[in-house]
Amino acid sequence: MRYYESLYIVNPNYEQGKLDEVMKTVSETISGFGFNPINHFVWGKKRLAYNIQEHKYGSYVLLHFETESPENIDSFERFMVLQKSILRNQTVVLDEKPNKQSEKVSSNEEDKKDLTKESAEKTTKPLKEDKPENTEDSEMKEPEEEALEVESEPEEEAPENDQSDKGKENEETE
Repeated sequence: MRYYESLYIVNPNYEQGKLDEVMKTVSETISGFGFNPINHFVWGKKRLAYNIQEHKYGSYVLLHFETESPENIDSFERFMVLQKSILRNQTVVLDEKPNKQSEKVSSNEEDKKDLTKESAEKTTKPLKEDKPENTEDSEMKEPEEEALEVESEPEEEAPENDQSDKGKENEETE
């Protein structure tokens, strides 16, 4: 058995009903070619990397299917290219059988929340672990010490100038 994954982009202006019709047409066609569908679901509406037929967005649909002989893959590819509602498509061979996925909106939202939490934790952890505490303290002390040295020099010079100026004034008044 050979396993394939086909990702196709549908016109983003289609409503859910029209999108379902396009998916139904593709499902019927793959059955006609002798392919057995495993997964077929809308991945979501996403921004395209570049404009396709003046569209900035596209509705991505993911299709997994299996077949015993790859004879009709070229015919399937040609069918996908000729569909006006499909902006782009790509079919690739998979090494192993994909897992069956269910279409649950609530579980997808929960997965997104979990992913954002995990990514937030991952981004904060490396920042803390990258610098040991000892190096931060030594780095912080060095600039302060330099600043103190710079500030202390003018203060020492100022009293000397004041004393020498006072001495000159005393000499002039006498």
